[in-house]
Amino acid sequence: QVDLTLTEFKIVRVMASRAGEDLSYREIYDLARGAGFIAGYGAAGFRANVRAFIKRIRQKFRAEDPKFDMIENYPGFGYRWRREGG
Repeated sequence: QVDLTLTEFKIVRVMASRAGEDLSYREIYDLARGAGFIAGYGAAGFRANVRAFIKRIRQKFRAEDPKFDMIENYPGFGYRWRREGG
């Protein structure tokens, strides 16, 4: 059992249900704050917020399983939930 906030759960649920698909920073941020919400500085200011969400999610999963590696980064675009065995 991993103790996630509601926002973290939303992110994990969508990422895991779309395993192997790339999710952009914007898609992930929209899950957390709603479509089109403006945050941070500049057109892509929300990226830092998404990185913080993913960092906390990884930490929580790794607290239960130090070998957790299901969330992969797609540099400059976003993240993906790795497919099992992939």
